[in-house]
Amino acid sequence: MQFMRLGLRSLGVVLLLSLAGCLFNQGPDKEAIRQILQDKLDPSGKVIVVQAINTLNAAEQNQRWTVDVTATLLFKQGADEVANTLQNANSVANFLGTAGQIGLMLQFGNFKAGQTQAYSTRLTLLKGSSGWMPIN
Repeated sequence: MQFMRLGLRSLGVVLLLSLAGCLFNQGPDKEAIRQILQDKLDPSGKVIVVQAINTLNAAEQNQRWTVDVTATLLFKQGADEVANTLQNANSVANFLGTAGQIGLMLQFGNFKAGQTQAYSTRLTLLKGSSGWMPIN
């Protein structure tokens, strides 16, 4: 009987320590992930806005966090508007400023202004002194 009490107490202590470890070692929150995705996809926010983070699963391994995320993207401009902007770029600086948007057209196809789309990805992150940083 005493052996079982000791075993239950030990189990309780282990569970409490595990719970405390989880509370003190939290992964990235939804707002941090939303900003990382925004910066990754369209830092200007002219074409795509990361509207919401729908699901977020994170796990830590060796101080790196692997994050599986599903988000809702809102297209502020259509692919045709982006193409017109690129076509009307009258200087190298204007063209370079919109060149990243070519990648959006390749990645998302013929999107329309006002359209929303689910987007899923896996990120690897590190926690730095100024917040979360993607590493790839």
